Amino acid sequence: MSETKINQCIITITRNCNLRCSFCYAKETGYIENEIIEYEDIKKIVDFCNEAEIKIVVLTGGEPTLYPRIIDVVKYIKSRENNMLAAIATNGVQLADFNFCKELVDNGLDYIDISFKGKDGEECCEVVGRDCFSQQLKAICNLSVLPIEFTCSMVLTHYNVYTFCEAIEKAYDSGARQFSFTFVLDNEKSSASDLEYLEEHNPLILIEAFVSQIDHLNLITKGEWWVEYSFPLCVYTKQQLSLLEGRLASPCQIFKRNGITFDEKMNLLPCSMHIENKMGQFGQDFSTYKEFEKIVEENPYKNTMDSLSQLPSDNCSLCKYFESCYGGCSVFWKNCSFESLEKFKECNGRIK
Repeated sequence: MSETKINQCIITITRNCNLRCSFCYAKETGYIENEIIEYEDIKKIVDFCNEAEIKIVVLTGGEPTLYPRIIDVVKYIKSRENNMLAAIATNGVQLADFNFCKELVDNGLDYIDISFKGKDGEECCEVVGRDCFSQQLKAICNLSVLPIEFTCSMVLTHYNVYTFCEAIEKAYDSGARQFSFTFVLDNEKSSASDLEYLEEHNPLILIEAFVSQIDHLNLITKGEWWVEYSFPLCVYTKQQLSLLEGRLASPCQIFKRNGITFDEKMNLLPCSMHIENKMGQFGQDFSTYKEFEKIVEENPYKNTMDSLSQLPSDNCSLCKYFESCYGGCSVFWKNCSFESLEKFKECNGRIK
């Protein structure tokens, strides 16, 4: 097994969700209400994490706050002797209830990531199918007066990239103090590919639009923001990378082998984005960390992780940004090749 330490475990405790985000990576799962992990099974996974000396357990979905026993799950994580951190990735709608917020915090929740959806109710309706704007702002207000660290995150799309600063300013005014951004990645297989796909989902425009607003973003946030791992760094210009220096998150668990992910059926996944790649099932193929250590040396785990971490080009290993990039998120390459990206950059005035 790799000597890299497993630091994080992501558990999809439910596929149920109260929003329908147009950019959701798990749209194909159908948001089925009864697709959950039973509480006793979650406890077994938490015990596994405790045995593995994992530092943080992240509860996600779907929408994890819709899980019937979410408070009990948080309490159980915090009851283990290795002092694991408990975190939730949420849309924040349920957190508009102050008492619910306080109960989560009082029972030990350490960190919350709220996925903020838009600058107003109209934009939220367009993005997620309903007006959740006031509820999200109320959730931020609630968290801002409680003793918990939280981040306000946004997925940047061609629809909201020109207005996201308006959304962030309203979140800041409501009490948010740190912000993260992810450039949208198409997790579904598109009917278009290569140049055609890149023309339809132009990453150069997204990056340029975002970078052009950095000064405004810094004024709003006092500089407390970063960009999550997504596009390969060769998509950026040298000037853009200079402006983003120290702001780009490091490569993900697929490349670093420092995290594990379980879906709602307790299948082991490469990460939450790769819901189709099942590499073993907790409780059937392994139940202890020692058994997991054997799994990672065997197929399908080994072949899947090796395949997903394969570089899009031999040129990647020669790039000076290699250690910060590893070719970008593997999801980016589902619908285009490195060669088509290079051609696309040339067509758009980018010199190789």
